[in-house]
Amino acid sequence: MRAAQLVEIPSTELQLADVPEPELRPLSVIISVEACGICGTDLHIMEGSGYRPEMPFTLGHEPVGTVSAVGPDVDGALVGSRVVPTIFVGCNHCEPCRSGDERLCVNGPTITGVFRQPGGFAERMALMATQLVPVPAQVPLEVAATLVDAGATAHNAVRTALDGPHGGGGEHLVVGAGPVGFLVAELLRYRGAHPVILESNEERRRLAQKSGYRAENDLSEIDGPFSSVIDCAAAAGLVDPLLCLLNPHGVYVSVGYAKLDQFDMPLVSHRELVVRGVRSGRQSDLQQVLTLVADHAISAPTWDSWPLEEINTALASLRAGLVGGKAVIVMDT
Repeated sequence: MRAAQLVEIPSTELQLADVPEPELRPLSVIISVEACGICGTDLHIMEGSGYRPEMPFTLGHEPVGTVSAVGPDVDGALVGSRVVPTIFVGCNHCEPCRSGDERLCVNGPTITGVFRQPGGFAERMALMATQLVPVPAQVPLEVAATLVDAGATAHNAVRTALDGPHGGGGEHLVVGAGPVGFLVAELLRYRGAHPVILESNEERRRLAQKSGYRAENDLSEIDGPFSSVIDCAAAAGLVDPLLCLLNPHGVYVSVGYAKLDQFDMPLVSHRELVVRGVRSGRQSDLQQVLTLVADHAISAPTWDSWPLEEINTALASLRAGLVGGKAVIVMDT
């Protein structure tokens, strides 16, 4: 079968190759991949600033496809179902795994399409049956691909910002209007908030404004204070200025992973701020986002598509900032 593989780090391109078919194991399924989103994490891995899987490795952690075969002890009725996966597989024994937080597995999770488990830039892939989330019939396959990781992450981020002891009312700032940031804004608006968006990319800012959001280019154009800042951009130089925009007891949610040389801990203490990290989301987060999109309660990000054979063109377009929403690879079926 055809796949786009990472063969060296750093790299700007993936290598198209014929690779062996995925192996069907107990409690697993094979899905025929119909589409797979490209995430910023893929770019980070390729450039050498993210995970380092054993190569050659098939990236792609935002797939949508149809179950084509099931392993022993898996319900055969799944065959023919359109599904997306939660991307983390944990040990199933530690406390986070037992509570539904496999992504926080203390023994180190397997991450589909990122680390240890080959991903969806391929015609077929193997998944554990426990990873599967059904795609509502009302959700087109490209739209489903925009939600696999971005939707789960955004739902977790908003839940973290609003449902904690200091969350709830007030104004909220979303930093970054890529797929995750856009979905964060949609979910905040669904929850009754009126978020402000900070986005330097002109096309993404235009799309946010077209959807009815106040979206600004520069932090100097934004006045606080805010009850929460949900940072989806990971711009290290903005972290301290963003903290300054928070109310006492405000919540800073780190969705992007900014590495900081310094951090203004006195400010955190003086205002009793809450700083929380977010790593993707639970299976229930993904299920709820799919339902909200199916019910037209929120909108999905816009998307542009390329065939697998043109994946390197899609990657180059993302690096150049030419994609306002999600880049999606669509398989030729």
